[in-house]
Amino acid sequence: MSATLARAVSVSALVIGPLSLIVTSVTQWLLQPTGDQPWGAAAQFPTAWTVIALLSVLGPLVWIAGLPATVSLAPSKGGTVTLIGALLTGAGLAAGVGHLALFFGLYGAIAGSGASGHASSQVAAAGDADVLGTVLLVAFLIGFSLGPIVLTVGLRIAGVVGVWVPIATIVTAGANLFGGPIAGVVQLVTLVLVWAPLVVAVARSGAIAARPAAATAV
Repeated sequence: MSATLARAVSVSALVIGPLSLIVTSVTQWLLQPTGDQPWGAAAQFPTAWTVIALLSVLGPLVWIAGLPATVSLAPSKGGTVTLIGALLTGAGLAAGVGHLALFFGLYGAIAGSGASGHASSQVAAAGDADVLGTVLLVAFLIGFSLGPIVLTVGLRIAGVVGVWVPIATIVTAGANLFGGPIAGVVQLVTLVLVWAPLVVAVARSGAIAARPAAATAV
């Protein structure tokens, strides 16, 4: 794979990943108004629920594929910090894949079973208390909250991003800990503020790298 193609794949992954989170979050808000149970939305909108589930699982996998390109932005100064941040972020996203697969699969199955409201509530409560699901959720929250902070601090040390980018990751992490529409909107806005500069930096890295080569050729 040529450097240009690899960079294009990385940029695409870093765009698709955050975009999938934004699209699925907003769509789920629309399908599941405040107070409604998830299996109600899954029963009423089965096709949309399946599409959201697939995007929620595949989006983070694509996102992970773009993380190595962010590490390459800091080859020396800040490199170790950036690498640790990328690993934490990747681990968080990987845990998120498992958590979201369990979440959408459980409520999709409840909706498809036609069980009564009481039975559905019991199954949902058992699913929420499941150890595997809890561990994956905690790992996702920790990795996806701390990872981008460490990652962008490393890139800030390397002089790749502005100081406001790590600050935006802290705001995003704080929003992760709170529920409700306001925290959700804040999280999505700061998500763009964090990852858009990284996409631009990765896209520009090829042009920057090409300048010394062109100068040498001359």
